[in-house]
Amino acid sequence: MCEVKYNASVLLVYLAIKYGGELDKILAALELKEINIPYEEALKVYKSLPCRAVTLIDYDYPQKLKQAYRPPIVLFYYGDLSLLDKKLIAVVGSREASRYGKKCCEEIVSKLDKDIAVISGLASGIDTYAHQAAINAGLRTIAVLGSGIDYCYPSENKDLYRAIKENHLIISEYPFNATPDKEHFPLRNRIIVALSDAVYVPQINTYTSGTMISLSLGLQLGKPIFVAPQPIWSQTINNKLINEGAIIAESVEQMMEELGWLKK
Repeated sequence: MCEVKYNASVLLVYLAIKYGGELDKILAALELKEINIPYEEALKVYKSLPCRAVTLIDYDYPQKLKQAYRPPIVLFYYGDLSLLDKKLIAVVGSREASRYGKKCCEEIVSKLDKDIAVISGLASGIDTYAHQAAINAGLRTIAVLGSGIDYCYPSENKDLYRAIKENHLIISEYPFNATPDKEHFPLRNRIIVALSDAVYVPQINTYTSGTMISLSLGLQLGKPIFVAPQPIWSQTINNKLINEGAIIAESVEQMMEELGWLKK
């Protein structure tokens, strides 16, 4: 059960559920002053949530997320919201990752200090490797969904979804079993990047991918962008990004020094 904080939060959650987490529809309802909602009905919906929720006007809404382009009005979540207060490395990359890309992901993530958490999107490929590597290394991890908070996508990640839900943190701006939509994934990326302190890219294969959207958002917010170097015969664009100004990710120690996190 979600604990009632104050009326405005209850009504915002009600609107987020009513409009399936779609930000434009929620904002339109607020602009039209759609406040003639029976409070008892809104409260009943709020209390019946299987998850927890935090709204933009709540004190525990993550401050870093307010920097995002059009921050979510409501975040639905399972797990420990205080993980967002840790140092966060976003790991993003190709769904079609090579063995080398997987190795680059696991090599960096597995050697991060325990006071650093890994945030990603639970997608196939690099996202999956990042979450799993964090768990295997005893780190905390955060999954941001492009589907409803109760909808695991892709379905083959159901065990990983369950592990993160029970022991880490899963968040989404979409309620219940809202199905994934192609427009939701770029929007999900703005949350991942805004919450992070830096972005790490083990492998990226195309300029039209969601990873490029994440990198663009990261640059807009002034986030350090680290990219793993790739073999010269590879079909990735990692090395091009490094030539264009991304920080080469040669080791955890080098990344931590760049971030000012290297422990003496």
